[in-house]
Amino acid sequence: MEDQFRKFFAEARPIKLREPLAETLGAFEGDGNVVEYTYSDAVKMAGHACPTVTGAYLACQAALDALYPGEIPVRGEIAVTVHGEADEGVFGVMGQVFTYITGAAPLTGFRGLGPKFKRKDLLKYSSDKPDPAAAVFEFKRLDNGRSVTVRFLPWEIPFPEEKAKRLGEVMEKVLWEAAKGPEARELKDLWIEKVRGMIIDRNGIDRWLKVTVNP
Repeated sequence: MEDQFRKFFAEARPIKLREPLAETLGAFEGDGNVVEYTYSDAVKMAGHACPTVTGAYLACQAALDALYPGEIPVRGEIAVTVHGEADEGVFGVMGQVFTYITGAAPLTGFRGLGPKFKRKDLLKYSSDKPDPAAAVFEFKRLDNGRSVTVRFLPWEIPFPEEKAKRLGEVMEKVLWEAAKGPEARELKDLWIEKVRGMIIDRNGIDRWLKVTVNP
């Protein structure tokens, strides 16, 4: 059965990684070891599409592009620090997306096979806030120590004020089961319009997603 997601989800650029653990344990047919994570995969993992999941997907993609220029990133060889507590705001949700794509896992992650393939403790949450004006994440390669910092500023994502106001109104009605039929449809369309603006149109992305290569 095919996914019934919005058609434009398939237009988002996928994230490709090499997965040596899966290769070692025979998951691939033949000698390949490249896996592809799509935006739809992230939506499946989270259970919904939203600016948070979309921001996490794009943040991860941008970080990997900067860490592995001209290369395919290696899943399981990336450490991620989330500068926020796991149960604070949307940091936990974004951390789950990072784990899903990079393999970097918290305390509950895979312990490894002997000295190799450990994913446990590669995702960490920190109370340190290097930039209070943004959600901040650090991605680090374990093979060479190269790292980048990603700043996500969701309040800078462009969306017409009148649409944002209307979105809030219909959201409240739907949640309290007071919405009429057309209003439930309106909520879906307004919500997904903002998501499309991020993942496909990338409206103003330089304002709300910033990547810095660390010295």
